[in-house]
Amino acid sequence: MSSKRTVKERRHGGLRANNGSGAGSPWRARTISLVILAVIFAVPTYGYYRVYVQPANEWTARIDGDVITTVGDVAERLQAVSLLNEAEGANFLTDNPYEAQRSMVEEELIWRAAQRLQFAITNQAVDEALRDRFLPQGALTSATSEGQLEREFNESYSRFLTRGRLSDEQYRRLVRIQIYRESLKQELALQIPAAMEQVEIAWILLPPDFEEEDAVITILEEESLFENVAQQLNTESYYANSSRPGYVGWVPVGAFPQLDPYLFPEPLKDGALVGPVPTRDGTYIIKVLSGAQVHKIENPKMVELLKEAALLAWVQNEWDAQAVELRFTSNDYDWVLDRVEENMPVAN
Repeated sequence: MSSKRTVKERRHGGLRANNGSGAGSPWRARTISLVILAVIFAVPTYGYYRVYVQPANEWTARIDGDVITTVGDVAERLQAVSLLNEAEGANFLTDNPYEAQRSMVEEELIWRAAQRLQFAITNQAVDEALRDRFLPQGALTSATSEGQLEREFNESYSRFLTRGRLSDEQYRRLVRIQIYRESLKQELALQIPAAMEQVEIAWILLPPDFEEEDAVITILEEESLFENVAQQLNTESYYANSSRPGYVGWVPVGAFPQLDPYLFPEPLKDGALVGPVPTRDGTYIIKVLSGAQVHKIENPKMVELLKEAALLAWVQNEWDAQAVELRFTSNDYDWVLDRVEENMPVAN
């Protein structure tokens, strides 16, 4: 009897084990352990997805409903810019996520327009543009052998791509768009009149954190020492004449759109002071040397400004016509900056 009961108990015990019942079941314990482990691993995985993966895939710009950029795309572009800036020791490209995003949308608008207008940019043109950028000044006209030039180009170009963590395909597309951009700008330049309304001016550009603008204006009103004050305070040296402090010359309407409301609202008297004029670059104080007159544009720098203004106006028209949608929040902004900072190399 005891032997039979033992067999019976073994059978029932086997059934209980196979059914997963019983408080001490090894199968149930293993199942619970696996579930707990799955939860433990799932929590950080889901957290990683929520923090790193999901935001990167959120769209930030669309054109006609097509996704053009994501948060991850903006972070990738800004990281490349930051790495290149660090390598070159200068901010030659924007390091602002909003501006990087806008640049990427403008590039897509230009790319689409180039396809629509059937602009033909050959691979050879792209190769020549790359050589112009990455070969030493005058290398193409020197007696250096072709093989040596090729090695120098490959080394310089590869170093650039590595610094920016860019692929050859990515950068070649950017160069192609830049060539399209320049071609479009030259086409639009044909619409700029040879003669335009202009004023002759000198200016003082004060830095953004300067707080004594009114005191500067008072000094300029009391004394005719504009050149002396410009020599001491003016921070702009590209358009202003180096041999005549603060002197800019004849400025056509549209060359500096942010200054147009101050320079062309009505006839200004010779010698009039205009300002302070706050801008993102700083605060301008302007002296009118000659009021508005219509004559030929002779300053090449002003011609280039008008070309750029024409291109920007075209981009804005395309922006409106192509139904551009932006969705770049402050959280996206912070996420991009955090990712870029995390991926930057640690300073030695």
